[in-house]
Amino acid sequence: MLRASSERTARAADLEAIVDPLRDSLLPNGAALLAFADAAVLRDGEEIGPARQALLDRAGPDAVVRAAAVAGNFEMMNRLLDAVGVAVGGRQVALADELGLRVPDHLRAR
Repeated sequence: MLRASSERTARAADLEAIVDPLRDSLLPNGAALLAFADAAVLRDGEEIGPARQALLDRAGPDAVVRAAAVAGNFEMMNRLLDAVGVAVGGRQVALADELGLRVPDHLRAR
């Protein structure tokens, strides 16, 4: 979704920042958004408070609400797709490869 949004709005984004926190995502408040998303998805009780506060300080309360909603929606979609055994194929495999993420063999489309 980030790549599609970047392409549609003609706003540059470095997707590798998702897997490399030392990279600049090129997005407004990108580092704060990534820190918040990581803490939320990883359920890191020590990091979520400071990450939420940093995002609030940099981007405001609406950004925190939207970021939490997006993270929650992604978690729900991932669990649903895993539960029903949807295979990963095409562009998703290419994106995973580009980001250095491993798609397990049993989840690859055949």
